[in-house]
Amino acid sequence: MATNLSRDDELRGILSDITRHRFPSRRQLNPQSNLFLTAKYAVEEGYVTHATLDESESQSLATLDLTEATLTAAGVDKLAELNQLDQ
Repeated sequence: MATNLSRDDELRGILSDITRHRFPSRRQLNPQSNLFLTAKYAVEEGYVTHATLDESESQSLATLDLTEATLTAAGVDKLAELNQLDQ
């Protein structure tokens, strides 16, 4: 069963995984999933660059490609902030 994490927990996980290059392939997801929405938030907030998100209205699944994604300076700072909150 899937567990819904808070946005901060989900964001910390995504930013950490991008840093560790743990997205070796594109993923097709429900565009309302926590993972997709948080990745979209990270891109919109400027924490991540070189990410591709496609939520074409003609398809029921969205595509999330973080294979080439990297953290921006703001993303590095945000990850450090989130890690501090966790301690």
